[in-house]
Amino acid sequence: MIERRQTASRRVCLGGRVRVVAFLPDIDCIVRDVSLGGAKIGILPEVRLPDCFDLFIPCRNETRRAWVAWRAGTMIGLGFEATRAASEPEVVARRLADSESEVARLRAALLSGNDRAPAGVH
Repeated sequence: MIERRQTASRRVCLGGRVRVVAFLPDIDCIVRDVSLGGAKIGILPEVRLPDCFDLFIPCRNETRRAWVAWRAGTMIGLGFEATRAASEPEVVARRLADSESEVARLRAALLSGNDRAPAGVH
């Protein structure tokens, strides 16, 4: 097998959580390998993940923005968007602003859907 990693990885066995969007529950996973540039996680077979999400590792209090590099059954290889932790203050502020924007957009969509009169009612 060809080694494509740009940084050395360490074998670990840590509980992790995948955060897709703020209003959906986290998805549990097991972090098996981790490096500065990415990680390998294990998920349940019935779980489907998008190509980009946040990976939270509670024991390290660390959140990283991750993208899927490869998939093999229940194992998924991830790359991290940047080498700095996503739990740094400016990154947390950006994520909070993004979440607030998403909530506002969804609230507006729900409210605008309620403004229309039902068909056949005058």
